[in-house]
Amino acid sequence: MKEIVLPQIVSVGIYNAQIAIKNRVVSKNRKTTMFELELPIGNGGISYIDDEARPINENMVICAKPGQIRHTRLPFKCYYIHIIVNEGELCDILTTLPNYVDLSSTAEIREIFISLCEHYNTRIENDDILLQSLILKLVYILNKNSIHIVKSIPKSNNRQTIERTLEYINRNLSSELTLESLSSAAGFSTVYFHKLFKASTGKTLHGYIEEQRIKKSINLLISTDMTLTQIAYECGFSSQSYFSYAFKRSMRYPPREYAKKIVAHYNDK
Repeated sequence: MKEIVLPQIVSVGIYNAQIAIKNRVVSKNRKTTMFELELPIGNGGISYIDDEARPINENMVICAKPGQIRHTRLPFKCYYIHIIVNEGELCDILTTLPNYVDLSSTAEIREIFISLCEHYNTRIENDDILLQSLILKLVYILNKNSIHIVKSIPKSNNRQTIERTLEYINRNLSSELTLESLSSAAGFSTVYFHKLFKASTGKTLHGYIEEQRIKKSINLLISTDMTLTQIAYECGFSSQSYFSYAFKRSMRYPPREYAKKIVAHYNDK
């Protein structure tokens, strides 16, 4: 399981568009720079994220991700939490949540948002621990509520799509392999495709690709005299420093030290 990196909490509170935006019925387009999770207070209005639009209601959570373009048709009032997290299991889950998660139970989610608001504003001793635990619980529930998306995909198509994707990934590890490009090639949305991939393989797309790149790098470390920089780029890593970091995180040793252990193991036989 990937490491859970706790998020940086940027802001928590209650937003009322009627107060914040005067003399307008639609907010301006803006590009998000962090994860924005919002629980509407009351029905009405329309939320727009990229090319997707949804009528706003109290039984949904809006999940905007970094880089998306969004605006809102008023009225709109909500609890909100804005966070930054760039790696780890939590980041993977947040990235692949649907833009709009329909809730099976709103009461529990509402309690979490209210608690977040209360403890964020007081910030007494140990409140930071509670805030992080509430965020983890919130993301867990949102992910659980969104899993039904995968179950609606025909299983025969699942297998064929994932098999073709795995073959393509393994043939093109040195290329840039992104969620956007692979989901587009499969003919699915990024959210739909990522949940299908994880349900089929037990791994996130990022985790699987990195795992295969590490395996390829081990072969190159043992069988060639390529430099670490050459191996990094041959295996699709963005830099030699990130390759070394990812390798040690996965294999517990730096690349050259691990290769020496493997060679010594076979020489002892």
